[in-house]
Order: sequence, then C-alpha cells, then structure tokens
Amino acid sequence: MKKSISNRDVERIAKHAGLSSEQVRAALAMRGDVYPEVQDRVTASASELRYTITVRDRVAMAAGTSVATVNRAYRPDARHLVRPEVLQAIEREAARMGYTPDPVAQARRTQQSTIVAICPEMTHLSSPYHTALIRALTEVVTERGLYPVITPIPQDRLLPDIAQSSITSLVVLWEDPRTEQQAAALRAAGRQAVLIGHHGRLPSVAPDWTDAYERLTHRALEQAYDVLHLGYFSEHRWAASARLEGVARALASSRHQPRLRLWLHPELDLPCAVETLHAQGMFAAAGLLEALAQTPGALERRPRLGLDGIIQELMSELRSLQKGGRQRVALLGYSDMTVRQLMWHLTADDSGVRLGDQLGLAGHDNLEPIMRYLNPVLTTVAYDFGDFARQLIDQMGPEKEGGFTGLPTELILRESL
Repeated sequence: MKKSISNRDVERIAKHAGLSSEQVRAALAMRGDVYPEVQDRVTASASELRYTITVRDRVAMAAGTSVATVNRAYRPDARHLVRPEVLQAIEREAARMGYTPDPVAQARRTQQSTIVAICPEMTHLSSPYHTALIRALTEVVTERGLYPVITPIPQDRLLPDIAQSSITSLVVLWEDPRTEQQAAALRAAGRQAVLIGHHGRLPSVAPDWTDAYERLTHRALEQAYDVLHLGYFSEHRWAASARLEGVARALASSRHQPRLRLWLHPELDLPCAVETLHAQGMFAAAGLLEALAQTPGALERRPRLGLDGIIQELMSELRSLQKGGRQRVALLGYSDMTVRQLMWHLTADDSGVRLGDQLGLAGHDNLEPIMRYLNPVLTTVAYDFGDFARQLIDQMGPEKEGGFTGLPTELILRESL
C-alpha cells in the first residue's frame, strides 16, 4: 500500500474511476459539494489500486499543498519554512477534518518525543481522587503541546512497556514499594521520570503532608479528644512518614497528651523503620515511633486490607475503644473516601455516635470539589490539583535529576473534627 498520494497517483485514480483529476482531488479533500457516488467511486478505485488514503493526504489536498509540506507544518524545527498563508490553510483544513499528527511516528522520525506516559496503579482507576489527578495531568500535558498516554501498571509488571520505550519523553509514576526498582529500570532505558510522592533520586512532588498534619493534629488536641487513632504506617510510603512527622510535632508542643493508636504492617521491621525516618530527616516521627513501641497497646500489627476490610477493622476498633467508657476518639490519617465510607456505615449501623463530639473524623483529599453531591461535613486537607499537575510536568528537562517540591495545603475545618 502506498502511504501518500502524489499528483501522478491522483491521475491514476481518476483514470481508473473514469473521473477527472479535479473530481478526485475534491473527493479526497472531502469537499461538501462532491456527490456521494463520486466519493464512493474514488474510494473504491484507490482501494483497488492499493492506495492507503490517510487524513494527512486529505488535508494536503484540501489545503492545495503536498504531504511533505503538511509534515513540515507540524514539526517545530521546520514549521518556519512553511509560508504563513499555506500554514493557515493547513491548520484550517486539519481542524475541519479532526487531523492531528501521529506522535509515535514523529518521535521515531525526529528522535524527539512529545509523549508523556502517565502510569497509575490499576486500583487508582476506581478512585475519584486519583482519576481527578489524572485528568488534571492530561489537561496540563495537552496545554504544553504534549501528548498524554494513560497506561496503568499491570499487577504482574514493574512498568508498562511504553514507559521504557524511546517514543516516550516523560514518565509520571505514583510512589510505590517498587519505586526504587522502577527508577532503576527507567534510568537504564534512558527515560526521564517524575514521581507523585517523594524519592531521593527522582524529581518528585507531593502535598506538604507534614505541615497539614501538624495543623490537623493541633485541631484534634484543641478539641481534647481522649484517643487519637493515627491510621496505618508503612515505611514504604513517604506520605505516611510525613503525616506521622506532622502529628509528632504537634504532640511535642502540646500539654494535652491523648492515648495514641497506630497500625503497622505485620512484617514491618520497627528498628529499620525508625532508622529510615532518621535518614529522611523526620526526627520527630522517629522519636514518636520509638515511644509508641514502649507504650502498651499503642502499636498493633494489622494486614493491609482493601476499603471494605479497612472499614470493618475501623468499626471494630471504635467499638473496642468505647467499651472502656465513653472515650472521645479522633481518627486521623485516612483518605476522604475511607472516612466518608465509615460515616455511612456508622449511620447505617445506627451507632448513635455524635460526629465532632464522641467521634472526630478528618480526611486528606478534599473530595467535595470533585464529587459535588457530597455533603461538605468533613474536615479535610485541600490543595490545588492544577498546580500539582503543573509542578510535575515542570520537572521535564535533562537538568532535572532529583529534588522534592512540597505543595502548599489548606486545612478545611468542618463539623466532623
């Protein structure tokens, strides 16, 4: 199959179809004044002569120029070679036909890719929070004249194939226990990556969880809760460490010292986790973890569960804490989605718990702007998704080999805490 149509090819098609060259050009240009039967004859003749008619060919015909000129119009290094009036005609006809150049073909031809591979985990695709962040990323990538490709990481793979391909200019990753392996694989493939989270050798961006959780914990301490449940700690998740650092700083400056509860992974090496926190510069969190290890009942090892499992565990935890008397409990460290699901179960269970009094709840995703039907009752942490996406894409460039950017956060106070 021939990949582009020349003037000689137009004449061959015209002769085969029993039409004039002008009729063939008009049909190829998809002009509105061409009769359907003429279009059909041109299409049938081109197929019989083994021509492949692309949208690019049609744009060239409609603009009265060659395919080579259309190619130059979409190459940043050659665009200036196209006369302004021809460039305008090409862009007008391309818009009419919905034509955009093939970024993969461009990357292979020029060795300069404009493809950005956005690589969430499979589970992220069912999360309103992550899908909103992916949407913000695709919008920013498109605004920069780049091409976003959303390619989830299969559960049995370290990375999707496209992430390591030469057709990709940038890979966006989410922090994961395998981040170090992923970073090494991408370095070996010569691919540039940025991380949602924190990593010593990758440019990374994340909300300033330490500041956010210091303020959130101060809010809980001001309300004089008897017990603070700090959520689930994992040494492989920088966000969990940063949140624990914020909690520890708030506790260190407060006279009110509630009982603390923290869940750990069953296989977590506590001394190693403390050492990691020191290496990350999170000294308050390291000290708090060591203190909790010496406090009976403060730490409990629990397997990591899905959302439904976490809710059942939290419901059981709340019942257990209430057995010893009417203790006021505040839950920190969970996402908006988890906390809202817990609120729904408490209502369905007819627990009679007074939110913001007996039980304090706070999330950290500010889902209300994303899911507008939610009742804005939940205290949460907000930050700008657009700014998040822009900071990530701004990391592009050969000189970017590391560094962390913390996004400013805002504490949204509502009746739940």
